[in-house]
This record gives sequence, C-alpha cells and structure tokens, in this order.
Amino acid sequence: MLDFVPLTAENFSVFEQNILTSEEIFPENIRESAEGYLEALQKKDSLGLVALFQNAYVGNVVGFRPCKDACETLKLHEVHESVEDLIYLFNIVTLPEFQNQGFGKKLLRAFLDAVKAAGFRKVGGHFRGNGSLKNFKLLGGKELGRFENWFDTGEAYTYCVVCVDGEGEKVS
Repeated sequence: MLDFVPLTAENFSVFEQNILTSEEIFPENIRESAEGYLEALQKKDSLGLVALFQNAYVGNVVGFRPCKDACETLKLHEVHESVEDLIYLFNIVTLPEFQNQGFGKKLLRAFLDAVKAAGFRKVGGHFRGNGSLKNFKLLGGKELGRFENWFDTGEAYTYCVVCVDGEGEKVS
C-alpha cells in the first residue's frame, strides 16, 4: 500500500537526502537544491507530499501558488490570463525503481485531491515528455503550450493544466 505524508518546510530534513537523490533523474541544470525545495515549501499556500511504500521513499510532489515573479520566470503569462486559483506543480518525481508501476499516478492523484481540498480549482505545470506528462493527461490535464529548450535543457517541456473542481476544463 502506498502511504502519503505531508511534506512541509518543517519536516523537509527528514526526507531531504531521498528527495535530493531523486532529483538526479533530471537534467543537471534544472535539478532542485534543498534550498529550492525549502523556498517552495515556505511559500503561502504550498502543498507537498511524500509517497512511501512499505516505509521506503518512492517520490514526492510539491506545488505552490505562483507569485508575480514566478509567473514571469515560468512563462505562465503566455498560457494563462489569471492564476489566482492555480497551484503550480513545482516538482513531481518517483525514483527509477518505482517507475512504471502506477506509483507516480497515485502520487499525482493524491496531490490533486489535496489541492482540491485546499480550495484551489486548477493545477498547472511544465512536463518533460515522460511518465509525469502521461499521468497528468490521464488525470484530465490539457496541453496549453510547449516550450522548446526549457531552461537550456535541450528538451521541450509541455505546459498542462487540469481543473480539480469537477467543473471540467475552464482555463483562463
């Protein structure tokens, strides 16, 4: 059974080593540091979860309400008129040994449920062409834009959003 533990700035140190190890699957120039995670988790309206399987770390997901500076950095103004009811999916990752087994989809589903419970309507994020993008689309995510060479990774990232309030895709 997969268990979910809230991830906060206060308990980040408990999971820090596992989280930083899981970052190694990303291109080096976009890996998040401990400081980056803490900054995201300290933002107003941030949400984070750690997934555990038989008490072993599987992965994590973190999101936050984007401020004006984050909207500019993340190019959200190119795909949204308003982000006031949006949580930006800062990061989602599962360790390679847990991939392709449904854990990532369950982690994402738990995050979407937490976002809805917190009163937000939408979750948006940039995705590589991998399992995270596939899972996001399976759970209702709609593509709104594509960004070539995202942060000099040499890879295209797709921006998607999903409405979590049960009213369908109403993106503005």
